[in-house]
Amino acid sequence: MSMIIAARPEIQPYSQTNKKNSADKAGTEFSGRVMKCVQAGGQKVMLNQDALMSYASPQTGESVNIYRAGNYTKEHPVYMIKGLDKDGKEFSQEIDARNIDPEYCSYNELMVLNLETGRTSPADYLHAAVVRDQAGIDSYFEQRDFMSVIEAVMQDHKKMGSWDSYLAYDQWMQSLLKITANR
Repeated sequence: MSMIIAARPEIQPYSQTNKKNSADKAGTEFSGRVMKCVQAGGQKVMLNQDALMSYASPQTGESVNIYRAGNYTKEHPVYMIKGLDKDGKEFSQEIDARNIDPEYCSYNELMVLNLETGRTSPADYLHAAVVRDQAGIDSYFEQRDFMSVIEAVMQDHKKMGSWDSYLAYDQWMQSLLKITANR
């Protein structure tokens, strides 16, 4: 009995594939490489790979890139956010982290506070996305009492006995309270 072994096609490692990374900056004033992504309904969002943090909403078409402003210092924590609003128009806004109150701020401002506290891991971003969803906001610019929403999410985890998640949200909330109390 003879066995026939078929040759397997050569598998190319990811780094050697011919995927294109879009660096199309047409019509923008953003520096660095900008990636355009087409979403459902033709919504386009812009995410800059050089930003400290980037996020986008396929529902609204909003996209936000957060940078430290040129005059940023530890004593003067100013950030610049740039992106596309829900109408597809470019925007740029300066945010001073010292003036953000997490009991009434926008999601964008909450993300600036996350950068100030150093809570920028994928898990930290996921926590913020869950809180944004629970807050019921339709735009990254809408303001809410995010501290109350974080507490409500914590209570849900407590009821479910999900203590790891409960403690993670508590640590996040404590870091927000600490940075805003030091003003």
